[in-house]
Amino acid sequence: MPLSRRSFLHIGGVTAGSAVVGWFIQRAKSRGATRLRPPGGDDEDALLAACIRCGQCVHACPVDALHLTDIRSGPAAATPYFTAREQPCDLCPSLDAMRCIAACPTTALQPVESRHEVRIGVAMIDSDLCFPWIGVACKACWHACPFPNDAIKFDERGRPLVVEQACVGCGLCEHVCLTEQPAIVVRPAKRET
Repeated sequence: MPLSRRSFLHIGGVTAGSAVVGWFIQRAKSRGATRLRPPGGDDEDALLAACIRCGQCVHACPVDALHLTDIRSGPAAATPYFTAREQPCDLCPSLDAMRCIAACPTTALQPVESRHEVRIGVAMIDSDLCFPWIGVACKACWHACPFPNDAIKFDERGRPLVVEQACVGCGLCEHVCLTEQPAIVVRPAKRET
């Protein structure tokens, strides 16, 4: 049975609309995968599915690191993130628990056994920008790291090296980096997107 013009246009419109919606969802997911999420939010798909966009984690953060994404984030809109260079996550060292996780009323931010188990991301060093890598003494990232000698070590020439398995991705190193463009940058944990 041949399609009427109306049916053909309807099917074409639904198909095109679905493609556009799919594109926006993929774009939002890929954009979310470049954001640093709070502790316990390392699985992007689980965070997006469970987060009710209440903002309780943002209000609970004692260092005001967390913000909510804006409407341009599509399906990821109003979900928590932080920018390490502006204000990193300090992992709530003087408190019993990480406040963002404790405040979350859903499973969007999964509890962690200890601060060592947080997996926000991994710091990466740009050896072309890093002072010790170009011959200038500096230990700013090491001093800021909550796990010095575990997450950041030095080679025999005094150059910092990130130990990926021990780095939690809090961003304290990026925040204190003395170079104008940070020589150490935290990349989000690999997430399901």
